[in-house]
Amino acid sequence: MSDSQTGSNRRRFLKGTGAAAVSLGLAGCSEGGDNTPSGEDTPTSDTTPTDNTVDESNITKGGNFRIGMDQAPDGINVLNTNSAYSSLFLDLIHEYGTTVDPVTASVRPNVFSEWEVEELDETGEDDKPNVLVRIKVRDGLTFNDGSDLSVSDVVFSYNYIMEQEPGAFVSYIDPITEVVESDASDWDVEMTLAQPLGTYDSVQLGYIPILAESEWSDVDDYQSYEPNPENDGEMLGLGPGVLTRYEPDTSIEISFAEREGDYLLSDLEWQSEVNGIISGGPFVDAVRIFVYGSNNALNQAFLNGDIDTMYDSINTSRISDVEDADGLRLVDGFDTGYSHYSFNLRNPPFDDITFRQILGFAFDEIYKTEQLNQGYQQAGDFVMPPGYTQVRPESETDTEILTAPASEAFSFRQSDPGVVDVEAIRTFLTEGNAITGESGTFAGFEYPGSHTGVTASQSESKYDYTFDSVESDVLSDADTDQEIRIDGQTLTEFRDGEPLTFYITPAEDGPQAAKMMEDFISKLRQVGIPVHREVNTFNTMLTQVYIEEDFDLFPMGWVNLSPFAVSTLYGLFHSSQADDHSEGNSDTDKNNPMGYGLFEDATADDLIEQARTELDAEKRNSLARQAVEKVYLDFPTMVTSYDITKWPVNDANWNGFLGNIPGPGTTYLGYQFMQVHKAE
Repeated sequence: MSDSQTGSNRRRFLKGTGAAAVSLGLAGCSEGGDNTPSGEDTPTSDTTPTDNTVDESNITKGGNFRIGMDQAPDGINVLNTNSAYSSLFLDLIHEYGTTVDPVTASVRPNVFSEWEVEELDETGEDDKPNVLVRIKVRDGLTFNDGSDLSVSDVVFSYNYIMEQEPGAFVSYIDPITEVVESDASDWDVEMTLAQPLGTYDSVQLGYIPILAESEWSDVDDYQSYEPNPENDGEMLGLGPGVLTRYEPDTSIEISFAEREGDYLLSDLEWQSEVNGIISGGPFVDAVRIFVYGSNNALNQAFLNGDIDTMYDSINTSRISDVEDADGLRLVDGFDTGYSHYSFNLRNPPFDDITFRQILGFAFDEIYKTEQLNQGYQQAGDFVMPPGYTQVRPESETDTEILTAPASEAFSFRQSDPGVVDVEAIRTFLTEGNAITGESGTFAGFEYPGSHTGVTASQSESKYDYTFDSVESDVLSDADTDQEIRIDGQTLTEFRDGEPLTFYITPAEDGPQAAKMMEDFISKLRQVGIPVHREVNTFNTMLTQVYIEEDFDLFPMGWVNLSPFAVSTLYGLFHSSQADDHSEGNSDTDKNNPMGYGLFEDATADDLIEQARTELDAEKRNSLARQAVEKVYLDFPTMVTSYDITKWPVNDANWNGFLGNIPGPGTTYLGYQFMQVHKAE
């Protein structure tokens, strides 16, 4: 869903600091047509950002830049949306205290021009010292209606969000105990943290939107508020844009030309010092967003010239069409997240590590990455993408990213190419095995032991798995001679009559993703596991998964994860971000619907908490690597792939695109919008 530095539920394109956002997770999937690779293009190894040397005084201004997406946004309330498709335009309306630049991943000043931190003598949480952060608010900023930003707006924003506790922001505000106006002449705001936080500058300063007190002070319940941009004093933000059209099923428009007051945050000193960034924008009059009914229609609209770019990447089957077309090109980039299948650990048998781990054995990542996606995806493993090497476990052992044996513990088990090794998986189940981090041979794979030395939370199976004659109707047409039993019962009997159900997205939203899920279900049925399927749209699934936690397995994707890892780990995998259902299901939107961390036999809480409060960067990265690998071994989520980004643009009419960065068409779209300009 929804990582921020978690990321998840808000796609912070403009800010680009790692606020995770939930996406459909279909980027790069082929959409019909010829699935045979025909282009010459290969994944780029160039990590040098685009060198935009144009002088802003020579830029031709004006025009409407058009972008398409294949999912409708789920709202315009910045505190109450989990959708990356809403954040695409909300990030042009709202601003944050700090930002992370897309080239160096350095924390940069934004609304906050300066800050300093001091550990206090008094004790906060876990016998750790309280921390005081002093903040200077940039002078001269205005909201998009021309009204001045005040220090009171900043203090109000933090206190309002701390009081309301929107699910998307809980992990960011949780360590904050107080935010007040400063009495010191050199500072405007003082923030007290209950403990030291190594990433406070990018998270606590960078993930909270600065709201207009005049708009929000009378809003008693953030969830019930839907701002109306046609009303004076609503939909206010410090960003460069104004929402001038909102028809979520068809089109949205963000106007820069109609903004009142000067926008000063695109002409900061650091921006002129970073290679590839053009300061002084925006240079276009407006960004127009068009919503298409399917991914195929979106791709065709781009190739037809109806839009100038699209959210995320072009389908791999259309890459050669872009390469062969005049006036179109592909901007290379790197993934900032991952696609995944995630499991509800509240629902047996997903509460057992043995059952969860065999799901990885039945997932044919070669079919997904090489056949369905023609080599423009990489097989998934850890919850940090390959580009974030400093927080991936391989850095602990100086081994190859993605291909080290310890990173392939849950790779597809096949008896022949593309044929699931039924007997190996059944044996793993019936013997009650678990890959815990200790070396050994598991389902035919020699595992050398974990990179970091961590072990899984659970060391052996909690259920007795056997196989017997087929009874379930769903297996009647499956190529299987036996059906699983759990403690002597069929799976449905074991679950008190509830069948095992996997969510799947409509084929028109991504036919290759649908094919992959069907292949996965087919292979599990061959093993003898009766799986039902339920088709749901992306927005329906958001509610069922993140609000109701009513699922067994769901497919989705995260983007904009933090390169520092810590806030992503805390926001997506810490128990505080999961609904424990102790008082019934809460309607709060939380980023850990799996319930990982709520149970002693599936938790990385201790490592995540240690990493979060560690101020030394090297020690913090080491702890983060351990936490990442512990999540991997516990297997509450199966990372299915990382995208090799190919962002298509119309460069006959537009220049200024920034390439060879993470997420050029997702995480950092805000930067693209700020510097795109008419081609000469």
